[in-house]
Amino acid sequence: MVTLRTYSNPAEAAIAKSLLDNHDIFCRLADENVNLYGGGPLAMPIRLLVAEDQAQEALRILETKGPELPADFDPGPPVGAQSRREDANEKTLPELGRLHKGIQWLVVISVTVLAILLYLVFGTPRDTDTWSRVEQAIRRHDYDRALNLVRQITSEDPENHYAHEYLGYIYSQMGKLDQAELEYSRAYELVAKDLKARLEAVRKRRARQSQIQPTSTPASILPP
Repeated sequence: MVTLRTYSNPAEAAIAKSLLDNHDIFCRLADENVNLYGGGPLAMPIRLLVAEDQAQEALRILETKGPELPADFDPGPPVGAQSRREDANEKTLPELGRLHKGIQWLVVISVTVLAILLYLVFGTPRDTDTWSRVEQAIRRHDYDRALNLVRQITSEDPENHYAHEYLGYIYSQMGKLDQAELEYSRAYELVAKDLKARLEAVRKRRARQSQIQPTSTPASILPP
């Protein structure tokens, strides 16, 4: 096959090929894709190839003046451009979907980490409270440490019946039953003393309320 003509416009090349096809001239276009994507029409024109024995007839057909393209003719997107755009969209959408899922997982992980940090900052019991240290020592069966901690409390507040009750429990776990009995007895006395004081306070309030007489109905100011 020989090159009959070259075209910089894909539409003109397609029209020429269609014209020859209508006259049963065997032909094809070469470098069409290179023209579209290889650097511009001037750099690589499209070649119209025909069979060598039909070249003269094909040239005569093309030189016969036919209808011209209008000045505002729009050849539309290049052949294959739409399919390339659709292929690009098909590739882009899954990527966007994976990106969206990645962002969702990132949000979930961030929220989880934040929740853990908040728990560690605000929810974890502090070891600054004496009673907390006492409970921890008892759970570890470290009764000597628990005993020393509770003794510190009783030295500051001798009438704290909770402290004496704890001492009774610790001594009983240590097998020191005499001390346990003394501490439980002391705790009982302090509780009874506290409850007695509360009972007396309630009785005094009742006595004051019983002394308050209901207001009598005012006499009528109208003349008899």
